[in-house]
Amino acid sequence: MNDAAHVHQHRFEGSRRRLRLAFWTQLAFFVVELAGGLLTNSLALLADAGHMLSDVGALGLSLLALRWATKATTPQKTFGYHRLEILVALVNGLVLWAMAGYIFFEAAQRLFQPPAISGSPLIIIASLGLLVNLFGMYVLMPSREHNLNLRSAFLHLLADSFGSVAAIAAGVAIWWQGWYWFDPLAGIIVGVMIVISSWQLVWEAADILLESTPKHIAADEVQQSLESHPQVKQVHDLHIWTIASGIYALSVHVTIDNQSNRDCLTWELEELLRRQFGLEHNTIQIEGPDFHDPRACPLNRREGGSE
Repeated sequence: MNDAAHVHQHRFEGSRRRLRLAFWTQLAFFVVELAGGLLTNSLALLADAGHMLSDVGALGLSLLALRWATKATTPQKTFGYHRLEILVALVNGLVLWAMAGYIFFEAAQRLFQPPAISGSPLIIIASLGLLVNLFGMYVLMPSREHNLNLRSAFLHLLADSFGSVAAIAAGVAIWWQGWYWFDPLAGIIVGVMIVISSWQLVWEAADILLESTPKHIAADEVQQSLESHPQVKQVHDLHIWTIASGIYALSVHVTIDNQSNRDCLTWELEELLRRQFGLEHNTIQIEGPDFHDPRACPLNRREGGSE
């Protein structure tokens, strides 16, 4: 195993351990917060408990995606199951939106006829929930930049932290002034924060599934770099896309003259792409000047002569 592969494997195992710890912590406290929301009749707390349930589901899906990412490639899955990471991230983002929609609906029902809520238990339970979420965020923070799936799990915990803060604020307002309307208002604020925090995640996951060029790579710069090679006459049919976080692929057609050493040229272009742009999964098709001329192919000449 080379150094890059060793670093990747070490990072993968560390991410899985961190994700497992965050999962079990969130699952345990979800039960506590759900019971507290039912006892206090607080929408903010129930919304936070519901969102924590989505956290548990998101973390569970993320664990599943990491486990499947280790499966070997097959003739049907030539890139393995790395793309499952992107699908899980997209599902997590859409679940966040669905949760926000439910919160908006419930808040609209309660805003003008808020039910009586016990403020003190709300403050205590929401404060404990905030501590649990902050712990989960601390556990996942070192891994979130390396994997879109883990970033989606981190965003779930971040949005849930917003919910806990809003629930605490609602509890204080109810305990101090008896403002029961503050509870559905806090729920609306949580819903807005959830949509804002997850928007980029959903957009990025959809962008990857559409096989868009990675944001940090400019296709025109890649083309210019390839065409700057003295043996390259023209570059066309250039495609760059993302397989999973940190795994990028490229395919390109390169036109040269017939005097070039194609093996050496392919190696040099591969090195150029790896060194300048970090692209390692590349397919380079070398074409001579007569590639698009059907008369240059002996088979075509024979078929043309027989007609």
